[in-house]
Order: sequence, then C-alpha cells, then structure tokens
Amino acid sequence: MIRIIQFLPSIQDGGAETLVKDYALSLNRDYYDVKIVSIYNAKNVANYKILAANSVKMISIYKKWNKINRAFNKVFGKLYIPHRFLRIIRYEKPDVIHVHMEMLRYLIPISRHIKGIKLFYTCHSIPERYFAGKNCVEYKAAKKLINDNGLRLIALHNEMKMKLDSMFDINNTLVVRNGIDISRFKNVNETKEMIRESLGIPTNAFVVGNIGRFFDVKNHGFLIEIFTLIQKKETDAFLLLVGAGPLKEEIEDKINGLDLNSRVLILSHRSDIPRILKAMDVFVLPSKYEGIPVTLLEAQAAGLRCIVSDKINHECFICDTVVPLSIDDSPVIWCDTILNPTIKGKSNGSIEDFHIKSSIKVLEQLYQNN
Repeated sequence: MIRIIQFLPSIQDGGAETLVKDYALSLNRDYYDVKIVSIYNAKNVANYKILAANSVKMISIYKKWNKINRAFNKVFGKLYIPHRFLRIIRYEKPDVIHVHMEMLRYLIPISRHIKGIKLFYTCHSIPERYFAGKNCVEYKAAKKLINDNGLRLIALHNEMKMKLDSMFDINNTLVVRNGIDISRFKNVNETKEMIRESLGIPTNAFVVGNIGRFFDVKNHGFLIEIFTLIQKKETDAFLLLVGAGPLKEEIEDKINGLDLNSRVLILSHRSDIPRILKAMDVFVLPSKYEGIPVTLLEAQAAGLRCIVSDKINHECFICDTVVPLSIDDSPVIWCDTILNPTIKGKSNGSIEDFHIKSSIKVLEQLYQNN
C-alpha cells in the first residue's frame, strides 16, 4: 500500500481541486491510500461533498476558517502550518507528498524532516503565476526542495514543461495532462429540454454558458459585455454561469446594472456539471490565462462548440468545435463568432487523449517508481 498525501490550500470547486478530487477517486484503493490535507475545508462545495460521500479522508490544518483563525493565520500561519503539517506527516507516514498551488513555502521549515518522502508539485496555471521571479517565496521554496529533497515538478503540457525546466535550470519536469472521466459527459440520460426546465431556463433559448470561479483571470466582466451584444441580436439568448468566488457580487451588480437579470442564471457548487453542460448551446471561456482548463475539456467531451481565449494552451484545443479568439478583440467579434456556427477551429488529437484513466496510469508510475 502506497500512502499519499495531496496537499493544497483548500477543497473548493476550481480546476486544481477537481483534479485532486479525481485523483483521489480514480487511484485504486487496494494499492493507494490517498488523504487530502488542506489549510481549511469549505464543506459546502461540491468537491468536498463528493469526496466525503466516497469516504476520502480530508484533514484540515484549521478546523474552522472563521475571522479569528484567518487573523491568526495571517500573522502566524507561515510557522503554524508547517508545524501542524509535520505532525500530520508523522502520524500518517506518507510515502508520497503531492503539492498543489502555492503551498511549497510550507515545506521549507520542515524540509529536513521529510527527506526520503517522494515529493511532487503540479503547476496548475502558467508558471509565472506561482513563480514570479527569483525573489518570489514559492520560487525559492521550489529551488531548495528540488536541490535538497528531490522535488519533481509536474507540468500540464509540453510548453509548461519547457518553461519550468528553463526557470529552474533542470531537465526532468514531468508532464501529466489534466484528465476527465469522458463517459460522464457522453451518457447524460435527461434531454436538454428536461434539464433546462429543471433549472428554470426557457427550453427554446440560445444558451451561452461558462463554468469558472469568479476571479479576475476568468474575465467574467468581458463575458458580460459580449453577452450584452448577443442578446440584442438573438432575442432568445440566455447566459448560464456556474461558479463562486470573490468577484461574484461584482458580476451580479454588473448584470443588474445592465438589466439582464431575467436573461442570466448563476449557479454555484454544482456536482452535476455533465447535465449543466448539456443545457448549453455554446461554451465561452475568455480567460486571461489558464493551465489546461478542466472545464474546456469537459465542454468538448459534451460535444459543445467552444469560443475561447487564445491565451489558453492550444494542446487542449482538441476538436474543431474550439474556436480561439484574442481577448484584445472587441466584444463585437466575439459576439459575431459565437452566433456564427459555420466558423470552425482545427482538430488537434482526440478527447480520449485526456481521459482520466491515462493520467492516472502516468501518476501511478510516478508514485511507484520515481
């Protein structure tokens, strides 16, 4: 039995957290004992509920994430989190620690105590986001852990691998693609009309959809500008947004200010993403940058036409239904492209290349053999 700790900030409904959830559920439990350690847990989110329902052990540094603990963490977290994590490590005795997002800094104070444990770090977005120069805390942490603890970096695609290799003067960054359970998106039993009725969306609507947390990088404000034009040209247009996050209220205010309330639905913490995607006619993702967005893979698996930012790595533009546009293009260009189904992209492989089973096979080899 190989004991694995997945270490991340919290269990949310973002792409990185969804991937960690899928790792925990897809690894064979007869051979792999997976536990998830986070600074705190958001128990109301879909990923947490799914993991709990499948009896995956989740351990949080802070039992409650209230104002007192947040204030304490702001002052003492850089010392307290490593202290608590080391206690967890000594109790759980992991063979592997797999780190995600901005968490490497917490391993530095305990690095000498975890020698002999296999360390991996997955970069879930563009490397510059996490390693912003050689004076960056995360950069320094990664460099030290690579040199002293044999940390192996994992990229989501080949371009990211080359960046990380160059950034850290190494040549052994690994590539493990984001993966999804494709069958979940091809075998939705309900009809589009049934799903729309259950959500309160007009069955004859032209539904523009987006799935993503409400952060600046996801560019929801630009999407609202695009939809404002779409609904002027397409009288039955409807916007379906799925996500949560700090900018949600700001986006809601923008929707209210444009008097679009009756044409927009925002859902949060959904565990039924395959049926939500089936309710859409087109998927729009105008992100300012991404790693390999799980939601774009899911939308392609669901057979949706996808109009996306060209800032997203092209390795995940698999089907000719994906049309990349510049976020510097005007909302008019995005609107016209969304409403013109004859505009196609280029095929770049097969959606089967991104099946979670393929990713898990690579991951198992790393956990066993590195």
